[in-house]
Amino acid sequence: MEIINCHVHTFTQAHTPKRFLPWPVTELVRIPLVRRLLRWAARRFDPKRRGALGRYAQIIETSYNKTQGEVFEIVRGFYPEGTRFIVLPMDMTKMNAGAVETGIDAQHREVAALRDAHPDSTITPFAAVDPRHEGIVEKTIALIEQQRFAGLKLYPPTGYHPYDRRLWPLYAYAEEHNLPVLSHCSRPASVQYRGEPTTEMRTDPVSGELLNLDRRQLLTWFTDPDAYRPLLERHAKLRVCLAHFGGAGDWGRYLDRPWHSDSPTAEKSWLAKILDMIRSDEYPNLWTDISYTLYANEEYVYLLEVLLADPKVSGRVLFGSDFYVVENAELEERRRSLRIRAVLGEELFSTVARENPKKFLGEAPI
Repeated sequence: MEIINCHVHTFTQAHTPKRFLPWPVTELVRIPLVRRLLRWAARRFDPKRRGALGRYAQIIETSYNKTQGEVFEIVRGFYPEGTRFIVLPMDMTKMNAGAVETGIDAQHREVAALRDAHPDSTITPFAAVDPRHEGIVEKTIALIEQQRFAGLKLYPPTGYHPYDRRLWPLYAYAEEHNLPVLSHCSRPASVQYRGEPTTEMRTDPVSGELLNLDRRQLLTWFTDPDAYRPLLERHAKLRVCLAHFGGAGDWGRYLDRPWHSDSPTAEKSWLAKILDMIRSDEYPNLWTDISYTLYANEEYVYLLEVLLADPKVSGRVLFGSDFYVVENAELEERRRSLRIRAVLGEELFSTVARENPKKFLGEAPI
């Protein structure tokens, strides 16, 4: 069976800002001995890499002193020959955590070269989009038309609303040219804006109202599934994927806490919100993926199996892993993907890992 992993990363330490890791870790990990000690400590005290120690050790181990090609070879080795991967660049240049060694333009060039090095089409790159970059519309269109990038990648927790007015021309272009949009949609974590909110950030792109929100509230507002309603309403034909299906924490809340359809919006699990949006029939081109979330807790696959019993849901879910950002990626990438496939069964797994991705990419009719 052809598998399409709709959500992987190949960025390296060179693409992360200087203050991405807590001080003094940033400086210490430059020393090879310290990196070896950190890997040893993670294996000794956090063997399944569930906590912060394991998470940072995994990111450092995978990304440090490697090229994007070397990172890709790691993830490719966990899947059958012929598996396709949607590679999502990470633009952290505007998250106010220091300078990056290699900017997003160079990262895009590296991904394009990596794609060209695999003429069997195993790599499908998306263009990372941040409205705060000068000329973002023209640059992104050039990536699509000249470098054959296949879609748009958003990461609002780095400091912008997904319906930022500067992105409106790109959404119109993507809708006209049958291009998909994939956006991070789980609560802000390690990759997030680190500074004080600006007036621009606190301005509602729909109403123009200036909002009195602190940084955490603002970043949550940017990332909430509800933030995408204006986009989905204005561009009904635009295929939009809210990645992570609300996030692992919200899958836990969905299982652990009571809720019902008329619960206050703020109390709802983001998983429940996305499910409501998909089932409502109001957003016929809304998608989601299971990246990171299904790799964070092995019991979630049983909830996924139940959710996919609804044809409205099963027709809008994409397989993805979030390699290597998931904290136990190297230890669990193959195990978790095989577990998902075994629990779902071949027919349902084929739906989320082959048929749906082709529809999302515009390669097959919906």
